[in-house]
Amino acid sequence: MSIVSARLAGATFALSVVAMLPAAAQIRTERSAASQINPATSADARTLFERSGMFMIAGGVLPAGHAAFFVTQQGTDQPVADSAVQLVAMPDGTAALRLADATYRVARPAGLACPLGEFVERDGAVAYTIPKYLDPGSRIAMLDAGLVRHRIAREFDNTPFVKLLRAADFGATTPLPPTVAAQITTSINKANGIDGLVIDASDDIDTMIGSYINSGMQVTYHVYLSPQSRSVEIGGVPLRYFWKLERDGSAGVFSVEMYAQNWPAGTHLTDLAAPNAQPTQYDVVNFYQVAALFRQLHLSNPEAFARFVGQACNKAV
Repeated sequence: MSIVSARLAGATFALSVVAMLPAAAQIRTERSAASQINPATSADARTLFERSGMFMIAGGVLPAGHAAFFVTQQGTDQPVADSAVQLVAMPDGTAALRLADATYRVARPAGLACPLGEFVERDGAVAYTIPKYLDPGSRIAMLDAGLVRHRIAREFDNTPFVKLLRAADFGATTPLPPTVAAQITTSINKANGIDGLVIDASDDIDTMIGSYINSGMQVTYHVYLSPQSRSVEIGGVPLRYFWKLERDGSAGVFSVEMYAQNWPAGTHLTDLAAPNAQPTQYDVVNFYQVAALFRQLHLSNPEAFARFVGQACNKAV
């Protein structure tokens, strides 16, 4: 999505823990955004911004990322191997994490588990895009990436989540700590052969700005299982990468921001199937978090994840 008119004013980053609805814990804000960010360049980032990379068609929502799991006991968070955690579809249509003999409810919009699960299962990368460049080659690349109508992943087409993905592309952001932002940009650019990226204010604005991409590819979301409430909280937010097209056909990343978490205490998920329902920033952050949780469990146990998707989509498994 183009940067012009992209930023929502007044975004701030709340450091206090957001009040949660009973038995529906959803988002936990962390004291330090850097605690979930991995500045070292991942394979996803190299592929995305390399010469003629996916950035050419991916001007939007790429819900990547990883997840680390913890059990909250007596005020401390104990790490749990992701191989010990199973994602299950509950009889009432909700999703849960199962650890040993206990289940923990995962808050997410009703009906999202099936399309999101199918998207993750096929290793989908782009969920929604408004690409900067739309030439015949880009159109073919978008079809190959599973995008329909030149914008949305086929799993989400004609669902109530189209508006959620649009909102996710325009989510409010807030600055990262400067040191962390510099580490990310330097790492990505050096990995793609760009050293000392310079933005010249005299450059034509359209050439200079390029576009931006929203992704959790360098984020490890923290998933907390609470034995007391039998529910799940997730900490961490996606990042927004601003880039400009370099002469060699690669994308030079010149700024990185994180998604804001400035909603009122007690905010909960929107029923997106309701008439005139509009997604909020809370819904947007929850989407990226749950997508990363799904992705991690797909990576750790593809067979178990396939069974979950079959159950969520009411398929014979």
